[in-house]
Amino acid sequence: MGKKLAILLLTLTGLAGISGGYVVGGLQAYSRYQQTVGQQRCGGQKPVHVCVQAPAELFSAYYPFDLSAHTSLFTVTYNSSSPLTLLISVSIAGFTQVETHTVTASSAAQSSGFTPAPLDQAVRRQTSDLTTSLSVKVTDTHNNLYYLNDSPLVLHAHQLMQWVAANRLKIAAWVTPDDPAITGLVSKAAALLPIQPAPAPTAMIGYLNHATPQTVRDQVDAIFDALRLDYHMRYLIENVPYSGPGDTSVALENIKLPSEVLQQHSGMCIELTALLASAVEKIGLHAEIVIIPGHAFLGVATTPDQKQFQYWDGVQVNNGVAGASANIYADQEYSANIKQIVDTILISTARQQGVGPMV
Repeated sequence: MGKKLAILLLTLTGLAGISGGYVVGGLQAYSRYQQTVGQQRCGGQKPVHVCVQAPAELFSAYYPFDLSAHTSLFTVTYNSSSPLTLLISVSIAGFTQVETHTVTASSAAQSSGFTPAPLDQAVRRQTSDLTTSLSVKVTDTHNNLYYLNDSPLVLHAHQLMQWVAANRLKIAAWVTPDDPAITGLVSKAAALLPIQPAPAPTAMIGYLNHATPQTVRDQVDAIFDALRLDYHMRYLIENVPYSGPGDTSVALENIKLPSEVLQQHSGMCIELTALLASAVEKIGLHAEIVIIPGHAFLGVATTPDQKQFQYWDGVQVNNGVAGASANIYADQEYSANIKQIVDTILISTARQQGVGPMV
């Protein structure tokens, strides 16, 4: 009897441990969920009370867009039982400047939004995920301290793209026409214009001088040829984990900047497409990113009104073909997949919506 009782007690203890593990795991998962959607920290020295609402993680690639769109990433709510003029200062350690608001606190709760300007080249330097801190300091005009807190904040590397419908236009942040590396690519491409079939343009003129659709194609062909001949570019197989605006799932993908692709002489389809689009935008042409299931390639408007497009696919750099042949292949690819197009992201539309180049 005693032996059976001991076995029963051990069994119950084991079940309790297992159920406890599930509870702990559930709590940890819920905690991670709370951290993802945001965190709030409250406190303050009398007569001031402060609450800081902030996300637990930020995508550094999107930070310039949030800044230009005047999106308040951090919200500070405050009140004081007696009227006070307060100075509220907010910054992300090692990533932004300090943004300070001067406010008048009263017994009624008020809020102020913050998105501190990044430090010079901070986004470009963010090459790996980093746990940093959001610093919030509240003083009065006599420098009396009422609130001071450093909250943990995960700052994702600039390479990280979060593929959700709401972020679709933000892929344009990876299209960086003003990067010096793109200037170098365009210069090398211009030197290859003479090898294009006559009558090829003598310079990268975009749509200027009443450029014909053929003149536009010649310029993009030269850019493609420069990747092949001057940079010895290689295409790397990697799927684009995005199923279009109607998709409710969330997928993450590391995407190198065009300058990084040029430096490493290789890139996957979305990277090569963003690289080509950068050079295309640099010379004043309109580019779009066409996404079909698992793959992306470039579209370029051959007329300024953007009513006609031609296509180029970075995968063709592996086949050693000239830009003109790559154009023919991609045009056929577009026609063959027109009913399967997941999304078409026009860079000019993204720019109009405030999505600027990451660098």
